[in-house]
Amino acid sequence: MLRWLKRLLSFSSAVSSARPQASAKPAMAPELRGGRGAGEGASEGAGEGVGVIKGVDVADIANLADAARDDWLEPALIISEAELALEHISEAAGSLARRIVDDVVAERLELPVMPELGLAVRRKTMDPNSSASDITRIVQADMMITTKLIQVANSAVYAGYEPVRSLNEAIARMGMRAVRNIVTGLTVKHLFATRQPRLRRRMRDLWEHSTRVAANCAVLARYRSDFDPEQALLAGLVHDVGELAIINYANGLDAADFTDDELASAIDHLKARLGALLLRSWRLDEEFVFAALNADKLDRAPDSVVRMVDLIQVAQLHALAGRPGFAMPEMQTVPAVKKLGLDIDGAENTIGLLREARRDVEQVRAALAT
Repeated sequence: MLRWLKRLLSFSSAVSSARPQASAKPAMAPELRGGRGAGEGASEGAGEGVGVIKGVDVADIANLADAARDDWLEPALIISEAELALEHISEAAGSLARRIVDDVVAERLELPVMPELGLAVRRKTMDPNSSASDITRIVQADMMITTKLIQVANSAVYAGYEPVRSLNEAIARMGMRAVRNIVTGLTVKHLFATRQPRLRRRMRDLWEHSTRVAANCAVLARYRSDFDPEQALLAGLVHDVGELAIINYANGLDAADFTDDELASAIDHLKARLGALLLRSWRLDEEFVFAALNADKLDRAPDSVVRMVDLIQVAQLHALAGRPGFAMPEMQTVPAVKKLGLDIDGAENTIGLLREARRDVEQVRAALAT
């Protein structure tokens, strides 16, 4: 809403400043009359119907229309096919990565599908005639999702004066779009399962990291008018879904078919593009696809608007701060931190806002992780 008001004010200012100067002699548009016929008189000022509009420069109208259009529309988010292509993978990626690519090219790779509950909720919440009760009837069959939705509704992101005690109340408080995005993210947890003991720790670590990034994203989004907390939360949960796809692929192989180093190399080389392809197959917005593709590219060329990927990069860095083996950059030098205008805790090299709101972050994370 704040962004809408800013753009409306910007457009109003453009209209005021675009009036022709007295010395100008613009080409005039014909008089435009409404209501009564062209031969009848009409009031020139504010009056009934549409009055005569005199002294309008056709060029000014076109310029203002273009300015208004450009002001309302953010630069198009274009992801080229070359960015998603897997065929030209480096030899350094290893044999497991090349095996995955061969299966992708031959269309043998089965990407994880969104769980049925997530699909059902997405379909129902997009129906303009659906109600909170309709969503309740779908979700209540899954006690884990039900419990988590109530926890999230009572978290700092959505909490009201009175605690939510039922699923129907939780859905009514958060709204359809929030429920759609949160349920999508929560049902994805069902995909974080593996039969191979050597992969379980990696899968647990991935889910833990995803929930921490999601919680940071949701809390950060509360302080910005250009992000919805529930979309930020979902983006945080699925930003590394490409790694999930690779672990699931390895889970279908014999343990002797790959080494831990080969798995790590495949993840490093493929997770971004596989994640983007997977989110696109789930028909999520291109902002999610772009974020998965660029989440780890801290030095990517900045664009003119703040995007979801900027939020994820900041949330991810804060989540990784102090972790063994992670080479933490100086936060104030990271383009995403600059774009978001965040203050840095110099002693800790972390985001001051997230440190101050750590109880809120932990509350959201716990609701997702347990």
